Amino acid sequence: SRRDGTSKDVSVIVPKVYTELCTENVLVMEWIDGVKLTDVAGNNKNSTEGHSSTVEENLALVKVAIDSTLSQLLVEGILHADPHAGNLLKVRLEDDSVTLGYLDFGIVSTIPEQVRDALICSVALQVFSRDVDAVSSLFGELRLIPQPILDDDNERAALAEALEITFENSLLYPEVAAGEDDTTAIPDLKFDKLLDSLSRLVPRFQFDLPPYFINNARALSTLEGIAKSLDPSFNVLTIMYPYALSRLLKNPSKSEVVARTLQSLIRSEDGKIDRTKIQRLLRDSALISGQSKRRVVWDVLKSKEGRILARGIVGEEVGTYFGRNNRKRDASGKSKKQQRKTKKKRWYYLDL
Repeated sequence: SRRDGTSKDVSVIVPKVYTELCTENVLVMEWIDGVKLTDVAGNNKNSTEGHSSTVEENLALVKVAIDSTLSQLLVEGILHADPHAGNLLKVRLEDDSVTLGYLDFGIVSTIPEQVRDALICSVALQVFSRDVDAVSSLFGELRLIPQPILDDDNERAALAEALEITFENSLLYPEVAAGEDDTTAIPDLKFDKLLDSLSRLVPRFQFDLPPYFINNARALSTLEGIAKSLDPSFNVLTIMYPYALSRLLKNPSKSEVVARTLQSLIRSEDGKIDRTKIQRLLRDSALISGQSKRRVVWDVLKSKEGRILARGIVGEEVGTYFGRNNRKRDASGKSKKQQRKTKKKRWYYLDL
């Protein structure tokens, strides 16, 4: 926040707490002047500013609200557990710029790291590879379904089938023409349909949806609705997916689940490194986040887990390359020098 906050992702205003006035049942915080986000769309019509500039300003603020919610949910793990649009303010500062203000911290939740990692993996698996079965296997990590149900092969298969139907109804994938598959098609997420479908699965699979899960899903749904009223083409997954990819590539929690998920995304069915998938991951991260591929790779390499991943990939590829060349030399009778003269071939593939 702008008041001694620690997040590098989002800057917001949080009211000061007057601890000397607080009791066990009463939380006293400073007054913040602003306009509730629920009134943002209506204010566009009555604004004295240019309509287009106001829409752009308000849309940017709603994106900050979504960023903030995702940062709390997926990164920080300390979450404002009731962030409906009435608790979010558009605050105009002294320099006439605007920022986001949070109200009502009466309910704050802590998200276990295990759950955060599983959420990240679920988003990446469904968007990048559409692997419903792999997503269903993470419901234990998400602490949404009792482990005995997931350990039952029949129940697990039934869950995967139910999730397939749920995602078909709540995720609308764009039509991609031939030759346009260099990047991942980001589906449009229908939050209302997702929540409705998940609620119908509660009695069948003994779902246990924590209050913070429901509250923040509803909050994201509300914020997405406001954003779509300002820009009908807005898609919340274009913000959520980069969060997932960044955490997946860097793995700051050193999670085995995250590491396994990433390996499943970059390998082919025969278990070998798939260059095309790695290129696609980097291209997705670059295009969606607005950074260059070089910047994405550099950010990954700055983390210890990212360096371990890179060394593993390069080591495996080098071994495969030289092993392949040795087999070719044995078959053709040519030396390595003769092979290089015949054809120059690169083993590396990250064209940055």
